[in-house]
Amino acid sequence: MALKRVYLDQRDWITLARQHYGRTDDKEIAGVLALIREASAAGHASFPLSAAHYIETFRQRDPARRRRLGAFMAEISRFHAIADAPVLLEAEVHASLCARAGLRPTKQPKPFGRGVVHALSIDKPHYFEDADLEKRAIAQFGAEAVFDYFEWASITGPNKELPADGIALPSNEFAQRQLDFERETAEKLQKWGHSSDRAHRLVLAQEAQDIVDLVNKESVATGIDMWFYITSSRETLTDFMLSLPAKGAICRLRMSAHEDQRFRWHKGDLNDMTALGTAAGYCDVVVSEKHWGSILRRHAEHLHAKVTSNLRDLPQLLVG
Repeated sequence: MALKRVYLDQRDWITLARQHYGRTDDKEIAGVLALIREASAAGHASFPLSAAHYIETFRQRDPARRRRLGAFMAEISRFHAIADAPVLLEAEVHASLCARAGLRPTKQPKPFGRGVVHALSIDKPHYFEDADLEKRAIAQFGAEAVFDYFEWASITGPNKELPADGIALPSNEFAQRQLDFERETAEKLQKWGHSSDRAHRLVLAQEAQDIVDLVNKESVATGIDMWFYITSSRETLTDFMLSLPAKGAICRLRMSAHEDQRFRWHKGDLNDMTALGTAAGYCDVVVSEKHWGSILRRHAEHLHAKVTSNLRDLPQLLVG
């Protein structure tokens, strides 16, 4: 049986954890939980955690609630992780450009890994300040046990209300910056005369800014003008941007949102778009909240994942 990658929205992790701890008694959710636990333990399915999961879990100030949820997520996920779209972008651009130029790619995106190091794109974990102490701990307990201990601590946090022990509450700086940017984009469209086509073109132009340096880098490395393959027309650039698994899904999310003049942006949308877009590009199943899930399903034919907003659909999607 091929391993299935399943991304669960934070809301669904909480729903399952409440059932696990006896806070709710929903027989249907209990069945879903049993299947998830069995699939995870047997290695038939993987339930990776994203940076958004760590951030949202650490927003829970109450230590008992945070640690219960974190411990449950640790058990089911087995510390499997999925990287964020910005980290995957360079390899996505490289692979897609090579395909267009008829070259063999030298690197591929690596969306899946293990631990907070992979989810948050940390170069190297620093479990101990003293390197000798780390060596002694590994020698005594084994590398896997040391890894599991610190990973468990990374998702559960301290047994204190945050901020504590040098651990701050997650910053809203980037989320607020993205919210301001999306509202400014909506205002521009309103000022220019809103239309679906104009929304698509503006979002595409904004998203394409992220690939300029990467395409130039590929051109220098190969000695080939890579822009030739993606800018011969508006259609070729659009096709290229939407061919990138994670970046393309995020483009689709933003285009669809700005296409709707009644759409209202919220501070949590940055985490949602980045995490769900990446998951939709690489996972087999995504269980999303309704707001973004409905948008993702409009683009179902272009996504790797099957998307649902109903946790109760998961058994059918897992065995399907």
